[in-house]
Amino acid sequence: MLLYCKFTAMLSLNKIGDIGQSPIIKAFKFIPYLMLILSLSSINSHATGRQDHGQHDEYPVKMGLHGMLLFGSQYGLFASHLPMFHQPHNAQVVYKLSFADPKIQAEVVKGIRASANSNDPVWTIVPTTFDLSLLDPKHPQHISQLTVDVVKGHFERGGKMQWQAQTINVDKMELFNPLPLESGLVKEANNHYLNLNYQPNDKVQFLVNTLTSRPDADHIVRLDEVQTPLAKTIILAAEPHLFNTEAQLSSVLPAHTSVQRIYLELGELK
Repeated sequence: MLLYCKFTAMLSLNKIGDIGQSPIIKAFKFIPYLMLILSLSSINSHATGRQDHGQHDEYPVKMGLHGMLLFGSQYGLFASHLPMFHQPHNAQVVYKLSFADPKIQAEVVKGIRASANSNDPVWTIVPTTFDLSLLDPKHPQHISQLTVDVVKGHFERGGKMQWQAQTINVDKMELFNPLPLESGLVKEANNHYLNLNYQPNDKVQFLVNTLTSRPDADHIVRLDEVQTPLAKTIILAAEPHLFNTEAQLSSVLPAHTSVQRIYLELGELK
């Protein structure tokens, strides 16, 4: 502000001295002030972090309230961002996590296991507002901790608060999948379900439908009595649905593997 006032005063004095001078001389006398403006603009740009080409070209800011599905078993916990095909939620993000407080970790695991066979197995976490892009392991300012509220049920659909302001550690990113914003893109012929486990021989594992383009289905299922290691990706024909039913998934899995739906969302992915 002080520089701006001095610059304005200099221009005023210069106008007084310009009386009677030719336009060409006046133009040349203005060049130093033009250089000063450009210099100040450059300084301001660096001071505020604004640049024409920077990391946000590759990692667009996704600042917002990013609710996430929380699921898991006695082997460990996972979270899956509840995605949409519009900013700032256009990314499918799935990761392994643990609570910083071991007591909360144990209580959450206990609660999720108790809900597993109920009519509503959904649990969610709600991080404080943050930039979702920062969870990308490739981001220069990558983060590995979040502060979250824990909700039994869907946090926007009548869920009940269990714990507030708990710290979680992002232990391993399983999937960071930016989603396109365009409509009408050609869909793939197959659905790809990502298999999640802590160890290949876990008796409880999970399948997550990998999203591609709108419309799509955020579909997550729990596998019980897994007897043999599974492929990292389970591939099934997509037609005519955006997701495969639990019966269809069961038909391509080893015998005795039970499949139970944890979550299915279609409406917010149109």
